[in-house]
Amino acid sequence: MGLRILVSIVLTLLILTVVSVGAFEVYHTHRIYPGVSIWGRDVGSMLPEMAAARVTNPSILHEPQITLTGPDRSWEVRPSELGLTFHSEATLAQAHGLGRGEVWPRSLLSRIELLVSGADTARVFVYDESQARRYLEALAEQIDTPAIDATLALDGVAPRVTLARSGRRLDVEETLTALSPAITQLKPATVGLVVHEVPPTVRDAEAARAELKKLLNGPLTLVLEDPREGDPGPWIIAPEELAEMVEIREEAGELRVRMDLQPLRSQLEELAPTLEIEPVDARFRFDERTGELDPISASEEGRTLDVEGTLARISETLEGGGRRVSLVAPQIPPQYPDTASAEELGIVDRVATGESYFTGSPSGRDHNIRVSAAQFDGLIIPPGETFSFNHHLGPVTAEAGYDEAHITAGELLEMEVGGGICQVSTTAYRAAFWGGYPITERWAHGQRIAYYELHGGSVGMDATIYAPHFDLKFVNDRSTPLLIVTEIQEGAHRLLFHLYSTDDGREVEMEGPEVTDRTVPGPPIYTLDESMAPGTVRQWQAAADGLTATVRRRVTDASGALLYNDTFVSRFAPRRLAYRYGPGYEPPQ
Repeated sequence: MGLRILVSIVLTLLILTVVSVGAFEVYHTHRIYPGVSIWGRDVGSMLPEMAAARVTNPSILHEPQITLTGPDRSWEVRPSELGLTFHSEATLAQAHGLGRGEVWPRSLLSRIELLVSGADTARVFVYDESQARRYLEALAEQIDTPAIDATLALDGVAPRVTLARSGRRLDVEETLTALSPAITQLKPATVGLVVHEVPPTVRDAEAARAELKKLLNGPLTLVLEDPREGDPGPWIIAPEELAEMVEIREEAGELRVRMDLQPLRSQLEELAPTLEIEPVDARFRFDERTGELDPISASEEGRTLDVEGTLARISETLEGGGRRVSLVAPQIPPQYPDTASAEELGIVDRVATGESYFTGSPSGRDHNIRVSAAQFDGLIIPPGETFSFNHHLGPVTAEAGYDEAHITAGELLEMEVGGGICQVSTTAYRAAFWGGYPITERWAHGQRIAYYELHGGSVGMDATIYAPHFDLKFVNDRSTPLLIVTEIQEGAHRLLFHLYSTDDGREVEMEGPEVTDRTVPGPPIYTLDESMAPGTVRQWQAAADGLTATVRRRVTDASGALLYNDTFVSRFAPRRLAYRYGPGYEPPQ
């Protein structure tokens, strides 16, 4: 009896225990087990949503906990500013999970431990590193300072230097690495900001300052090393002008000073024409007895200005501290020096002679012929070059030594400085004609001139010149130079143009002149001349028929092959007889 009661009591207690445990488990299915606290606050037997009211956002997140120290100041920072936030849901889930998740009977023992000893779970915090990075990047704007390079500038001509200064830069990533542990520990901490020095690119300008001072240390003087009489110079360039040409630039961390000589190049290019001198070839006579050349005027070296060479020398001199520069003006040797021999030049044969007579020429015309013929005496024409009569004649002026003489101008002769020079161009034309040289420009006179037909001179074998409109030109087509020698035979009043070169065997044949279109002049012209004696009359010019004269020339080489087949046409207008008369004379009707 007693045993049954005892068993009954035990069974009853067991059933009650099982029922109680079951009821306990059912009751706490969604509740936190008793004995659980969060950061010291009891939340046992509470639903998570009820416990949330007790687990508020901790104030520690909003209190200065971290001190950031920089180079010259510090900042007190809240953890919340650095991206640390309280995660309520995760914290409650952690509390709700205590006593759960293990197999029975271990889970039962865990719940009994909670009832007996309790358990305090930590709050769950979330750290957003990107927010901490943004905070540091904003802080960098206060800390970072740029480096200042050393500079060099000019105050007038005085160099002025600005000293270099280092900058600084907050290393956000390195600082973030040092800061992260302090943020998550939620304890007061001091963290030093990682700040790097930023060195300047250009640390020193003293060497450049010394170089600049040397460049501007006084005026620069340009001189001709071997000046000739009448040469300009010297030329002084003031330091202020040099200062405008200075360029200061940074190269590989150093300041470099150089001169921009472009303005000086322009000045030298303007100066060059005043310094340039054309070389003068010697003039020669050919001695037909000895076959040698005899100089009749010395050769002279020319000169040019080497602008680029001068600029290079100026730059080198300035860099070396010099203040005086000789212009680079090299001498230009003549093409035909007075030391040249006939054999060297290939001037060994007389290849042609042209002639004309000026018998009876008035003194002014006679004088002009002699002056102009001398301009061509001893002249050398290089192979391939075109001879221009006007170019070698030069200016025809009274200052050049010419007198007034008759020229043809329309129907009546007129007086003009240089009259008679066409006698010389006609003679040069005839020499080129018989030398077989290609004649590229030739003009006939408007009317026939009696001088050119003296002693068998052919009509149509003349050449007029009048610069700059009419010229006589021919080409030296031989491979050797052409020497022109002029000669005047006094008794005969005969002008000769001798041409010397190397005889290449060419032959010249002339056909004509063929005369056509002959016309007779009209009635005489009478012109009143108040300076003549009353009642007097005198002939002013002779009459001449008009006509067209055609001359043909064939030039063949040594083998007989045709080189040139030329036709020269001269159309002469008739010229009337002309008289001048004094007051009181009655010209015939």
